[in-house]
Amino acid sequence: MACTHRWIALLVLAALAGCGGGGGGGSLARAPTTNWNFSGGGPNVVALTVDSGPAAANGGTFNIPYTSITLCVPGPQPQKCATIDHVLVDTGSSGLRMMGAALANAGLTLPLTADPINNGNTLAECTPFADGYTWGPLATVDLQVGGESANGITINIIDDSAADGGTPYVTVPPSCTGSGSLTSLNSIVAFAANGVLGVGLFAQDCGPACANCGTASGCAAINDLYYSCNANSNPCPNAPVQLTAQLQNPVSLFATDNNGVILQLQSIPASGAATASGYLVFGIGTQSNNPLGTASVLTVDSFGDITTVFNGQTLTGSFIDSGSNGYFFPDSSLTTCSNGPQFYCPPSTQSLTATNQGQNGNSSSVNFQIANLQNFSSSIYAIDDAGGVATAIPNQPAYFDWGLPFFYGRTVFTAIENTAVGSVQGPFYAY
Repeated sequence: MACTHRWIALLVLAALAGCGGGGGGGSLARAPTTNWNFSGGGPNVVALTVDSGPAAANGGTFNIPYTSITLCVPGPQPQKCATIDHVLVDTGSSGLRMMGAALANAGLTLPLTADPINNGNTLAECTPFADGYTWGPLATVDLQVGGESANGITINIIDDSAADGGTPYVTVPPSCTGSGSLTSLNSIVAFAANGVLGVGLFAQDCGPACANCGTASGCAAINDLYYSCNANSNPCPNAPVQLTAQLQNPVSLFATDNNGVILQLQSIPASGAATASGYLVFGIGTQSNNPLGTASVLTVDSFGDITTVFNGQTLTGSFIDSGSNGYFFPDSSLTTCSNGPQFYCPPSTQSLTATNQGQNGNSSSVNFQIANLQNFSSSIYAIDDAGGVATAIPNQPAYFDWGLPFFYGRTVFTAIENTAVGSVQGPFYAY
């Protein structure tokens, strides 16, 4: 059974989990939907691959787009550098998160980020999920992706030491674990990736909420991702972190090609594929190989959401997210999988239609299919008609999560807030 996690951008990051598997295949034909034919090449381009994931994940995933990045220990030349593969490319989050084991296996020891307010403390981050959490310290690294680079950026090291029988960074605070009720997702197996490269709509992963909590109502897990930690005193309290010290969207820190990204994946057959390939392109309208062209632009609200109208429902919290491994939406008429009730398994493949609407009034109709995941072999890792239940999130609007199946055969643009693409201001999606 293949499992993975879906990243959902809220006030802070959240995610849901799902599993599916089986044996067989489908028969619907797929018409290419690409609106831009990319020829490949260029310093602002890196390869994307959908496959079985890193060896440590034991093939426990599907529909995850991976790339390779090079990380260097900051400091004078010569630097210690290493290239790490199977890093998930996620348009639904901002910032770089790396598994501690992946860094250790690459021989990289990164300097932890000191808390400028509390001497002797270092900063850490807790990322809450619907089914668990990730936790670990902040650190500084120099990043290279293709021909692009950003030096001295803050990243989150997901502390997976417990999964490997090691000593944790510090005791995880109860406000992160839900006083012990939540599950730790701190492992390569849990995320089926060596790290997550968040290239979403926003410049930081939390923004003003985490920067200003100390001068407002106070910093707490409900409004803050960050903690100030000391190995000799636990638990770590929540702490304000200024924008420049938060996890930042690495693309926004590039010298050029820094206003957004383009993801393009090949079309695949209805029966799925063992692998799929494509490109991650940095910048929109900054080079001859990344024009916006005639793509339909859908601007988002302050939460990064568009509206999807589906089956008589107006889903105002919708988004386009390469870090989700399926289409996730509410439809009580669809049968769920017996071995993974988070996913839909209709008796026959269903052809459906929804309409996406931007804050700018633009709309776009999307045709998609939902197949029975129990009919796919466990060796199929690229599936363009996987879908599941959009689990309700407390105090958040209903949503349609346009996950990785939406990207197959398409060119999808994600523009970062407060940047310009010609006369259009980000943040927006386009395809």
